Amino acid sequence: MYIFLEEIMKAPQTTRSIRSTLQNTYFLMLLSVFAIFMLYFVISESGKLRSSAFTSMELNVSKVSSYIDDEVSVLNTVAQNVSYSNLVKERYSRYLSDIDSMEPMPEPSEAYAQLKNTKILTDLLTSIIGPSQPVSQIYIYSPDQGTFGVGHDSSSSMESVKDQPWYQDFVTSGASRGVYCFPDQRLSKYYTGSNDMSFLSFCTMYYNNYNVPQGIIEIKNPLTSLAQKVDALGSLYGEKIFIYDSKGELIYPFAPDADPGYYTMLTWDTSKAISDNIYSDTLHGKNHLFYTRSNSTGYTSVISINNQQLWIPISDYIKVNMFIFLIIALATFLLSFLVSKVITNPITNIYNQVRSFPSILEGRQPVPSFPQIDTHIIELNTLYSALITMQKQTIDSMEREVTLHNQEMQSRMLALQSQMNPHFLYNSLSTIQSMADEGMEEEIITMCQTISRILRYISSDKELLVPLRDDLRHMTDYLTCMTIRYDEDLSYEVDIPGEMMDIRIPKLCLQLIVENSIKFTTKSVRAPWLIRVMGSLTATHWEISIHDNGPGFSDADIKNLEQKIASINETGLLPSLELNGMGLMNIYIRFKLLYQGNHIFKVSNCITGGAIVTIGGNL
Repeated sequence: MYIFLEEIMKAPQTTRSIRSTLQNTYFLMLLSVFAIFMLYFVISESGKLRSSAFTSMELNVSKVSSYIDDEVSVLNTVAQNVSYSNLVKERYSRYLSDIDSMEPMPEPSEAYAQLKNTKILTDLLTSIIGPSQPVSQIYIYSPDQGTFGVGHDSSSSMESVKDQPWYQDFVTSGASRGVYCFPDQRLSKYYTGSNDMSFLSFCTMYYNNYNVPQGIIEIKNPLTSLAQKVDALGSLYGEKIFIYDSKGELIYPFAPDADPGYYTMLTWDTSKAISDNIYSDTLHGKNHLFYTRSNSTGYTSVISINNQQLWIPISDYIKVNMFIFLIIALATFLLSFLVSKVITNPITNIYNQVRSFPSILEGRQPVPSFPQIDTHIIELNTLYSALITMQKQTIDSMEREVTLHNQEMQSRMLALQSQMNPHFLYNSLSTIQSMADEGMEEEIITMCQTISRILRYISSDKELLVPLRDDLRHMTDYLTCMTIRYDEDLSYEVDIPGEMMDIRIPKLCLQLIVENSIKFTTKSVRAPWLIRVMGSLTATHWEISIHDNGPGFSDADIKNLEQKIASINETGLLPSLELNGMGLMNIYIRFKLLYQGNHIFKVSNCITGGAIVTIGGNL
């Protein structure tokens, strides 16, 4: 390295090295800033981050407890609505009376009344649930007459309330209400996933209008509703959240063997309280616990965080600041560029020339002037001179290529159009000959006049694109000749909006497509024959469709045509021109050349029979 620096120092000042200009005191500046910043961060920020993490844990454990209270509050509200609804009491009492008096073969009127009462009771409970469905299930348990359910499980059964897993706890507690969490296979089948989902149940005694107990109301919601809210809190510090019911059973998370046994380790000593009803404790110096118990439900929320995890945000913060250090390094480089302005200016000019070169070749930017720049650096002078020379040569070459390509396209277009002239003339002479054999003098006169206009139109080679009205008039003249030739066996319909008449299309394209349709239709099906020409215009494009009632295109014909079109689009090469090979491909080629790819060309078959050829273009 010392020998290299010595050689650079001995180099003439007029031909300095780029590397030696940019390398000055950058690494020393970067290392100094890095060391000072890291020292400040470790001393001052570690304590702040730990305090911020503890505050976040305290807030989250309070949120989890409030989520539980909110879920229970929703269940309680629905239970109260059921309990205090006189209509529900009346209908449920009648429902129980119907069960008591039910006969094996009731009279139709009695069966209808019972069914109607059950439907009204179901509708009342459904309306209490409401369209937003804050709860998923309502069960009303009779002491000895089974269960009535509305929600996901809208059924009645003779299942006893004593079979419910919460029944003994509810009865022995002596309370009028209780909150429980147990799996429910009846409702699990209505949800995707586990067949043994846990549900949060709110149970309360149910009395009739005379304050006589009629059973127990159970309002249920899947525990996943609470779990989604808890999961949304995330895990910024790798903390874990646990929820225990009033008996110390873990209800969240759902994974087997997920209980670390924290519930038995919790100490509700006031010395552990860090705020109102929120406690904090450390287990074995490794895990820090934040916990609280809901006064309304008795459920306990616990957040556990590993003390080592607290350093993860600090590590992440260092990584983020490494990016900032890179920005500082970039700023240092920019400073060195400002100091070495003599070098940065020519480099910028060369970069702009290289970046703008594709736009110049595509014609999106004008050809710029090429100023001469003396950078006083041998490498840059040589590079810039070679670049300018290369750009000039490339631009000249591209201009010659474009000129040759345009001339070739013009020649091919004229060649394609010239194919139309003899092709139509051959068919017309054959038609007149056939008419002369049949003695159709007046029709021959009309046809000759029409053919005269057709040939006059065909022979005018001045323009490649013509207004639609001109080509439409030429097509109509051709169809007139054909209707004379085929008498009443051939008819045609033309329906094109007047707004399309000024659209410019390739000359003779309509007549060629119609001629192609008549040729294959008259050879393949019996008369009468019908040709329909329809046009449509939208805000973005126009289309003209030529329909016939012939046999349509075979799958092989469509596949062959699509392969030829795909080959042209892929290679950009046009097939050789042949008089016998003209037709739809020539129409496609003319549209592709004249519309520069902004065209529409489709061949298909009509559902009712016949072929459809559609041409069009963008506006």
